[in-house]
Amino acid sequence: MLHKFYKDCLFAINPEARSAWPDIARAYAGRAYHNLDHLTEMLGHYHGIPTDLAPAAPPIFGIALIYHDIVYRAGRADNEARSADMAVVALEAAGVGTAGQAYCRDLIMATKTHRPQNKDEGLIVDLDLAVLARPADGYDAYAHAIREEFSLYPGFLYRPGRKKALLHLINQPNIYYHPYFRESWEGPARKNLMREIEHL
Repeated sequence: MLHKFYKDCLFAINPEARSAWPDIARAYAGRAYHNLDHLTEMLGHYHGIPTDLAPAAPPIFGIALIYHDIVYRAGRADNEARSADMAVVALEAAGVGTAGQAYCRDLIMATKTHRPQNKDEGLIVDLDLAVLARPADGYDAYAHAIREEFSLYPGFLYRPGRKKALLHLINQPNIYYHPYFRESWEGPARKNLMREIEHL
């Protein structure tokens, strides 16, 4: 499903564009959480959105979704910027102009701050944070996977950093940008975040 979605987006942009799927799949392999399963979860929710939430440029939005975590090293502050760089290179090679490239970059960079500035940034951020609203056991699996990705950091360093990241989310007036997601996800997400904070 994920590979087909990528191919469909790329074909919609340029039917002659070269697929980079083997490189993309390789980049996401071997990670506990920031992997292709994460993208598949986002895509599952994306396919269910109402038409009024549809992004302005769906094929480019799709490329942003695919590339948003292609570069990921736990603890690095430049993951999103480097991921955006790779997405922009791919779009440029496919013939997308500077406006489309900037649109894609802004989408990916919004997943760093989780403070979107517009509807489409809000959509990709909400999809990225959908995991927070999983049932409790699913959320616990996510939290365990994140800890595994940060396994190089001892607990006395990991716990304060993780708590800071969770508080950044929970202290916002709303975790989710779009009321459509907020209605069903806001409550469960806040309960999960508070539970993890209490156990850190």
